[in-house]
Amino acid sequence: MTREEFLLEMDGMLGLRPGTLRGTEKLEELESWDSTALVGMIVLAESANDTEISLDEVVGCSTVGDLLRIAGVEGNCC
Repeated sequence: MTREEFLLEMDGMLGLRPGTLRGTEKLEELESWDSTALVGMIVLAESANDTEISLDEVVGCSTVGDLLRIAGVEGNCC
């Protein structure tokens, strides 16, 4: 999964317009970032690179870019 595909999936998961997320956003500032989104992010991150992501890894993230990093799709930043 590419960085752009991952961001589009995150947009959908969070109920945002496609193309909204860029990677620099703080998770705490996203209105729809909650426990359901957190679990969905684990599933998305694991499917992005066929690896296991722990709850602690996601909880330790403070930005969308951090999520991109643990999912292995950070690529070029904005």
